[in-house]
Amino acid sequence: MADYKLIIKRFGILVIAMFLLDWGVGAVLKHFYFTKKNGADYRTNHVINKTKADVLIFGSSKAAYHYDTKIIGDSLHLSVYNAGRDLSYIYYHYALLEAALKRYTPKLIVLDTRANEFHMFKNGEDRDRINVLLPYYDSHPELRQVCLLRGPFERYKLLSKMYPYNSLILNELVELLPIARYKKDDSQDGYIAKYGQFKGGLRPYTVRDAVDTTAALYYKKFVELCKLRKVPLVVAFSPIYQDIHAAANRNVQYAMQVCKNNNVPVLNYLRDTTFASKPQYFYDDLHLNRQGSVVYSSIIGGKLRQLSTHK
Repeated sequence: MADYKLIIKRFGILVIAMFLLDWGVGAVLKHFYFTKKNGADYRTNHVINKTKADVLIFGSSKAAYHYDTKIIGDSLHLSVYNAGRDLSYIYYHYALLEAALKRYTPKLIVLDTRANEFHMFKNGEDRDRINVLLPYYDSHPELRQVCLLRGPFERYKLLSKMYPYNSLILNELVELLPIARYKKDDSQDGYIAKYGQFKGGLRPYTVRDAVDTTAALYYKKFVELCKLRKVPLVVAFSPIYQDIHAAANRNVQYAMQVCKNNNVPVLNYLRDTTFASKPQYFYDDLHLNRQGSVVYSSIIGGKLRQLSTHK
């Protein structure tokens, strides 16, 4: 009987020790995460908690690399912040939109849409990448619905204070270095210039005909949330250096139909002649380089200005 009580006591001590360790390490990681001065996580935090920019640009790496905030801002005479993030998907964009609209009402939102926006990822990459939002699960109730899309046990995993930072721990350790921690963010209000020229040839775009219904639902929710909050939205398809026929792409057509149903203007530059045969404008086959982004941002700035004057 004494041995049984000793086992129970030791087990209790172990549980308490694990709880304290989880809480302590989680608190340290949280501190370093939310005091970052640069990088993608810093920019995500800026959009969720701080920015009051007149114009917000959402999207993946194509948004981050293609939309020069200064050029567009000068064209519109408005402040602009680029909320694009590498390897982000519609769930991420929708969550950031929810968080930003909870704090204030922008004058314009631009959603850069990929040609495979609703691609069905067999490995669940699009939902796995929601991990970058987990640090906000406790403090931002509006993001919880998206966070829980990662899996059926996510709400239980998130009882841990360390768990939201598990996949970010390496980044947090790097951030401990003074040279990294206090380095100024290398973006221009979220815009990141890419230097170098694409040397490959034009290859056919791989048609992904299937549409992920959950991703499509969140795209629709993004559009309808802007409409509900009376925030003007413009959807754009920025250029790629691939041979794509948008009219035959179900992903593109679905997005266009959602926009049509909600009276949202669409700017389709996927294979615009300004960029179609000019590899010198591209960093790789999916992204514009600095030279290309300057040309594209000038065009988009002008188009957005025209749209704002014809409301």
